[in-house]
This record gives sequence, structure tokens and C-alpha cells, in this order.
Amino acid sequence: MAVGSPRSLLDNLIGICLSLLVGAAAVFIAVRLIEAVWTALLVILGVGLFVAVAIFLLRARNRGW
Repeated sequence: MAVGSPRSLLDNLIGICLSLLVGAAAVFIAVRLIEAVWTALLVILGVGLFVAVAIFLLRARNRGW
């Protein structure tokens, strides 16, 4: 094909299919990564929440520290 010539319907369909395939693979990999770190993320958030509540209660009880 010459530069600037219109693409054929088959070229467009192949491009769309490849784009969908790459997008699906990216979503699949992202979900797998989130699944891999989900437990650790929940533990970190739980510990952080526990520390924040403990600090709040200590400050409320002792009027500052």
C-alpha cells in the first residue's frame, strides 16, 4: 500500500481484534496483580485502621496525650 492510501476493511478488522486482545490481556493481568496483593493490602489497611482508632481513643481519654 502507498503512504496515505485508505486501509482495507480487513486491515481495520484485524486492528480492532488485536486492540481488543491486548485490552483483554491488560485487564486480565491487572486483575491477577490485584488478586495477588489483595490479602496484604487488607492487612496493611486493617493495621493502619487499628492504630488510628487506638490513637483517637488515647487522645480522647487523656485529652491530648
